[in-house]
Amino acid sequence: MHQTLWERSAAHYNYVKLKCRAHATGWKVSSHMVRTFLKYMSHLIDILVTGVEQRVSARTPMLSRGQDMSDYNKSEFFERPELFYDRGMTLPQVALNKERVKGGIRIFDYEFPSETQSGRQGNDTVTGRIFEARALHGGAGAPSLILMHGWREWGVHTPYHWLLAWILARCGISCILMTQPYHGSRKAPGTADGDLMLSGDMQQTVRAFRQSVCDVRSLITWSRARYTGPVGVGGFSLGGFITNIVACTDSRIDFAIPIIAGGDLIDGMWDSRVGRTIIRDFNAAGVTQETAAAGWRIITPSSFTPRLTPDRMHFIAGLYDLLIPASNVEQITRQWNVTRITWLPCGHISIAFFARRMIISIIGFVRSVCGEPEPASEPAHVSSPRN
Repeated sequence: MHQTLWERSAAHYNYVKLKCRAHATGWKVSSHMVRTFLKYMSHLIDILVTGVEQRVSARTPMLSRGQDMSDYNKSEFFERPELFYDRGMTLPQVALNKERVKGGIRIFDYEFPSETQSGRQGNDTVTGRIFEARALHGGAGAPSLILMHGWREWGVHTPYHWLLAWILARCGISCILMTQPYHGSRKAPGTADGDLMLSGDMQQTVRAFRQSVCDVRSLITWSRARYTGPVGVGGFSLGGFITNIVACTDSRIDFAIPIIAGGDLIDGMWDSRVGRTIIRDFNAAGVTQETAAAGWRIITPSSFTPRLTPDRMHFIAGLYDLLIPASNVEQITRQWNVTRITWLPCGHISIAFFARRMIISIIGFVRSVCGEPEPASEPAHVSSPRN
């Protein structure tokens, strides 16, 4: 029996539809395989790097000498966190030196005495590096981003840290890198990077976080005096947690960019690989998860409310992060009503493989919040240390 033209057309249509479905199914399988591969590799990299880091660092156990944290967790501190993080409003005596130009970007180092003195050799001088946007991209009127590195890193000498700052400066965002307490040049003699910043000694950790937040506030004060453009704060991992606390403490910032950081310090640490050595120290000192969570409320971002409106905060997170799980990020963004989130298909360490997407999201966010800067004059050249 001969088919009519309509029947042949209908048969051909059904054939094409089935082929399309087959291709779509194959694509779904491929996409699922890619996601599975990325998840597996992200977890593997997080596990390997964290394991090596914990072995190489050879951390000396830091046990809590006392568990009474009431002086750090007074009720008024949670209503007004600036009462606890109460330094940084005085203009610091910043010395700028080693001015040079790389790829058209002016770079120089800086240092100033920390207003929060710890009494430990080397730690009480804040050091960092500045990458200034060119006049073509706003000069002194360009947005400035105070950017902080993660835990156990080498301060401003961490390669990805200054490379990111240089790229952002090329794109019109001046970057002020800050070495966190007890890292890099601020490391106490006989300790590894970050040993005294985050450890099983609950009181020492709170004091280090307070110093870090107050040092950032000093840089905000200085940035507002030197530059005319908007000022923001950002950071990776530990630096992202400090960013979140600053956003809840200082109303002078214009935007915040926490990267691979969440809102619950203890929850993320207790359930992730990054906290293994710290949990070991807690267990040795008889500190339970509930005790630690209560004692560290003052350094836990979810204890506070941001001074910024939600549209001026932008989270960048890894879907497969083993150190700061996605659930930690989702919880704080829901609590703070933040909708600007860039999810990358990576883990904590493997975010480096998605640097391009991360940088594009940072630049897009800053420009959407601050606008495109007009060409302007450069800040004065540095011939000698100055305020």
